[in-house]
Amino acid sequence: MTVYFKPHLTFADQVGLLKSRGLIIDDEAEAERLLSVIGYYRLSGYWYSFRRPLNSVLRDDNFLEGTTFRQVVQLYDVDRRLKLQLLDALERIEIALRVMIGFTLGRRGAYAHLDASNLDGRFRRSDGRRPSTYDRWLHKVLAAQTRSSEDFVLHFQQKYDGRLPVWVMTEILDFGALSYLFQGLQFADRNEIAARLGVLDRRGDGNGAALANWLRVLNYVRNVCAHHSRLWNRNLADQLAPSHLRSIPDLRHLTDRRVSHFRIYSTLCVVGFLLSRLGHGSHWAQHIRDLLSAEIPACGRELRELGFPAGWAAERPWVD
Repeated sequence: MTVYFKPHLTFADQVGLLKSRGLIIDDEAEAERLLSVIGYYRLSGYWYSFRRPLNSVLRDDNFLEGTTFRQVVQLYDVDRRLKLQLLDALERIEIALRVMIGFTLGRRGAYAHLDASNLDGRFRRSDGRRPSTYDRWLHKVLAAQTRSSEDFVLHFQQKYDGRLPVWVMTEILDFGALSYLFQGLQFADRNEIAARLGVLDRRGDGNGAALANWLRVLNYVRNVCAHHSRLWNRNLADQLAPSHLRSIPDLRHLTDRRVSHFRIYSTLCVVGFLLSRLGHGSHWAQHIRDLLSAEIPACGRELRELGFPAGWAAERPWVD
């Protein structure tokens, strides 16, 4: 095991180290200020792409000739604004999904979520060694309800027996718990919600499996954004399944082998598609298109580093 031995550096020393490695810094005082409020380590994720390559995998500590500190900070800021745009979009999707799940499951009874027979058999099945996915999910939901100080939760505790109807319970779920509940719905319920969102299979029926895959990816991306992690040039831990995209005309181009689902491009297309189904799509897609197509090249980087394929601007998710 290697022991970390690098010394603590003042912000002035950090500026000096970056300059010694070839980074152009015109305003050292401003660079010190930005390092003091953003952090050397956080910015290092953005200047990594500007470091000289040693081979196809590794990079040198020294920067490519002509790289400026201003470019690095600009790239960081573009990523920050992209994440804010994504959080805005994912909020709209999450809220709509809360309503759809609560409405659909609620037809089986106000407390349908408390009766495992209303959910998919795989969701409620236990291997005997640990609780089922349903039991673990319900435990977290009831714990969240206990901790909640929302007025509507207190109302049900004070006036009724404390149980929340499913269409109320969905309001306290975070995106992760919501996506787990969607995966746990019965086959017909998942497909019904998918159909409402235009997520269809090759027969034109709702494709609940596709939407479940999308929600896992969106939950992962949401967590990246909410925790202020780097989205730029990131390989996504969860990816879209191309097989689910072929039957949706607006997204069919994502099945091209040249499109990498490890990067954010295909997820942006899916988010734009879902927003369009909810009546919010075109303006959001325009903002994303304008932001990235103008700002990424201005930073000295290329859109392909985010997974954008050649000819992306003519594809359906980006056309008003």
